[in-house]
Amino acid sequence: MRSLLQEAHGAAPGHPMFEARHLHWKYWEPRADWQGSRSYVLTRDDRPVAHAAIVPAVCSWGHERLKLLHVIDWAARADARGAGNTLMRHIGALADAIVTSDGAAAALRLLPFLGFADSGTVVTQYARPIRPLLYLTGADTPRWRLVARCVRNTLWALRAPAGAPRVQRSRPIDAGKLGGAAIPWPAPRYGSAVLERSAAVMSYWLQCPAAPVEFHVVESGAAAEGYFVLAYAPGQARLADCWLDCDTPAAWDALVQLAVQQAARHSAVAEVAAICSEPLLAAALQRCGFHARSSRPLLVRANGVRLPAAGIRIQMLDDDTAYRHGGSRTFWA
Repeated sequence: MRSLLQEAHGAAPGHPMFEARHLHWKYWEPRADWQGSRSYVLTRDDRPVAHAAIVPAVCSWGHERLKLLHVIDWAARADARGAGNTLMRHIGALADAIVTSDGAAAALRLLPFLGFADSGTVVTQYARPIRPLLYLTGADTPRWRLVARCVRNTLWALRAPAGAPRVQRSRPIDAGKLGGAAIPWPAPRYGSAVLERSAAVMSYWLQCPAAPVEFHVVESGAAAEGYFVLAYAPGQARLADCWLDCDTPAAWDALVQLAVQQAARHSAVAEVAAICSEPLLAAALQRCGFHARSSRPLLVRANGVRLPAAGIRIQMLDDDTAYRHGGSRTFWA
């Protein structure tokens, strides 16, 4: 299975995403919301010919809930005709719908032939430079492009708002203490369907071996109003998840600024990255100096169920974007 994935993704031996400890956590570490393995392999004559893994979730909107599986790490050998479709049919039978929003361009072109359709939700990548000079080092890019990128990102950094929120503050919470904390988890409000969270599942994410992950609760006075999650890849802090129990624009701006300030405490971080699929967070990111870099549709293969009419709120924790990296710095800005 590992060799199939390495071949499909062009990864050399020793790639951090294929280390045994990471694969165990991703595929077999117990999760409160899923029993058994999250890795599926199709074999022919004892030879792996297709693979896909899943990230389980529950989509909630109105009074309805759907069991979703976000497909990651999917690959099929070129000489195994129909293997990908067979595997997707098997995984699709395990939930109300399977979705995906990432992958290589060649792989994404195959998805409509595997029964996937556009869900109407668009996932956008955002980035905010915070240390522009770090873009000059450690990248396999022509020097003139590095300089041009550094100049542009310096302008972006200078134009981004600064200053701490006057009322809100954040504090870290360890995985072992999440169960006893009063965290306002995402709820289907403010015009979007949400993927549910819980203390038990968040504790699983905080144990990720591929990228350090931090959980911070956002408070105003003594009350918890929301939270944000930061994951750290080489040169990049990722706003992997966040929620605020209100729709006040100033409060969302404060949450984003608190996340940026926390990320900036790490001297090796050149930029903060985020993904977003709903207007409330998107507007806050843009007001706080983030720039949209690319967009992609959320593709869905429904199992004869009705999908939410509203957009689905997608964050990095909903697939593998929070922790996926090749061991070297890759920037979005």
